[in-house]
Amino acid sequence: MSSAVTQIPPSAEPPQEDRLLNALAWVELHRNQLVAGFAGLLAVVGVVFLWRHFRSEREAAANSALLELRARPDATDDSGPKASDFLKVAEQHASTTAAARARLLAAGAFFAENRYTESQAEFERVLASEGSGPLAAQAAFGIAASLDAQDKPDQAIAKYQEVITQFPEDSVAAQARLALARLQESRQQPAVALRLYDELLREREPGPFSQQANAQREALLKKHPELGASTNASPSATPAK
Repeated sequence: MSSAVTQIPPSAEPPQEDRLLNALAWVELHRNQLVAGFAGLLAVVGVVFLWRHFRSEREAAANSALLELRARPDATDDSGPKASDFLKVAEQHASTTAAARARLLAAGAFFAENRYTESQAEFERVLASEGSGPLAAQAAFGIAASLDAQDKPDQAIAKYQEVITQFPEDSVAAQARLALARLQESRQQPAVALRLYDELLREREPGPFSQQANAQREALLKKHPELGASTNASPSATPAK
């Protein structure tokens, strides 16, 4: 009686030695392409490294120039840095984050000097360069305030409303509501102004402008007691936790 011999099917995978030899053969065949590709990769990495290095140095130099300007002994009096000083830093260190801050400070300096048209122009430049960056909210509010100071109420109202809509979580939204309420009062729209004060006072976490809003609301109700018929006592904001 003969015993059956079990046949082991050949493996679908080539032996490990064969795979290694095949890989080495492929590398040898494509040696030139691999060397060229690796050299290109090193070149790209080198360019990126140098770009980041020089960018870091440029940012450091720009920050240093801005800090030096703001730390000048005369920076707190009337002979302190002017708008032109900040603009000089912005121009000398263009395309840096410090340049954007310098331009924002220049816009604020123009505003303090009652040069509202120039202030508006600089705020607009900051907003255009920032997009949704960290300085965008302040720049947007600055545009509205500059228009307000130029006695352009219709344009100012529209810009203040944009600030509230686009930056609802930023502190400038509260400032915009206060300014907008004041403009609505001047336009004989007390009900609209009251609504804005109430919106500000109903914020979950009262900010530094809540007390001012409450005082202006009370003054508004004294001028227009008829508004008290449709509202209760001054709405109290939820205490901050």
